[in-house]
Amino acid sequence: MVKVGNVELSEEEIKEFKEVFDLVDKDKGGSISAFEVKELMGLLGRHPSMAEVEAMVAEIDIDGSGEVDFEEFLAVMAGQSSSSVSKRDLTKAFRLFSDAGLPPGFIKADTLIKALVQYYKMSEDEAIRLVGQLGTDERGWINYKEKIEVFVD
Repeated sequence: MVKVGNVELSEEEIKEFKEVFDLVDKDKGGSISAFEVKELMGLLGRHPSMAEVEAMVAEIDIDGSGEVDFEEFLAVMAGQSSSSVSKRDLTKAFRLFSDAGLPPGFIKADTLIKALVQYYKMSEDEAIRLVGQLGTDERGWINYKEKIEVFVD
């Protein structure tokens, strides 16, 4: 167990947080920029302004670098006792938009793009970029159950 703030995390929990951090750190620079945070929030259905995201980053950014490094990210994640979005709710949302006939836990990338544009009012370019970050298999499908396991407690 490793103590982060006043919370103890297992090596497995730290490894999972690192996987999430690395997914968000698109440029692999070792820190997360405000732009990368904004993209992640878009994936989670939240659409704050850039000023709001920059304020959040400034609050987390202990060393004043303007970005969130892994230690800062870990401190925030350790402080979160529960997620505001449950696995169950997220799974229901994906199921709602998923194509009939696909195996459970999968959605076509183009279907998710259309849903983000139509229901979450994203631009098509933004939706394409965000869905592209999730990764697809050779058929153009996203294993959303796998993604939910990574992102949600």
